[in-house]
Amino acid sequence: MEQKTIFNRPYKMLALGLFLILTLCLLGFVTAKKQISILADGSVVKLETRAMDPKSALKEAGITLAENDGYFVVNKKRLEEGSTIEVVRAMPIKVWVAGESKEYSIGRGTVKEVLQALDIDYRDCTVYPSLDAKPVPGMEINILDSDTRIEEEKRSVPFVVERRQDSHLALGEEKILAAGQNGEKIITVSYTDIGGKMVKRELGETVTVEPQSEIVAVGTNKTVETSRGKVSYRMVKTMEATAYTAADGDGNGITSIGLTAKHGIIAVDPQVIPYGTRVYIPGYGFAVAGDCGGAIIGNRIDLFMDSYYDAISFGRRNVEMYILE
Repeated sequence: MEQKTIFNRPYKMLALGLFLILTLCLLGFVTAKKQISILADGSVVKLETRAMDPKSALKEAGITLAENDGYFVVNKKRLEEGSTIEVVRAMPIKVWVAGESKEYSIGRGTVKEVLQALDIDYRDCTVYPSLDAKPVPGMEINILDSDTRIEEEKRSVPFVVERRQDSHLALGEEKILAAGQNGEKIITVSYTDIGGKMVKRELGETVTVEPQSEIVAVGTNKTVETSRGKVSYRMVKTMEATAYTAADGDGNGITSIGLTAKHGIIAVDPQVIPYGTRVYIPGYGFAVAGDCGGAIIGNRIDLFMDSYYDAISFGRRNVEMYILE
């Protein structure tokens, strides 16, 4: 009597059918449309694709890879729904091995992938930065043999001084708002015997304590010392000054704009110094532009004096005139 098993023809056909069904289901699942992102050249491209591998997806998105460019799927092992492909353009990278540094142009996702692409043997060696580190432009990858001694050194990171303008302080005056503090970093150093000579190299650094900037307020308020203390001004002009008394002009003691002539009234060219402008003149004091004169043109002023003697004594001289705020 013939014994039936699952290997008999009917059962074989059933098993084959089930296998084909599972295969088609799996294939349909894998090739189903999926939404992915592609990060390339600073831009993100959204793509709906049936591609099963990153290279096909990049081609479908119209992204061209140069000979030394690379790519990788971020945080995933395969291309699936929600995956992100990151394109790594070729960048300058140095590799230091056996006392010699060579520069390459290559783009890969990790140091390990860079070394593999360059066919550089790193077995039984210490690699710095680590194999899973992400390459950056200008990085130097160090392949260190087993005899290399690696040490760490602590160093200070000087603080920087940050200056901020402060209109409440006199021009040029400085005030420390926050004291600066130096930071600290650890330098990784290697000592390698190359041809009987010990070679020391700095491999990299890690800042362990960030420096604290010193904040300094720098005064922008222009001030002049007067009998009333420091007074703010917005401009200083050098003027040719003369003096006059109430007897000058029409002799009625009234200025051209109707003010009573007295100490502190000065005649100006209103095209240069508008009427009503408050000023301070060392040696004369506070004054206001309240008069004019036929000879007072341009950078000339006439200072009212209480007496003829004071006017004659003053004569003609250059003065610094501070135009007040």
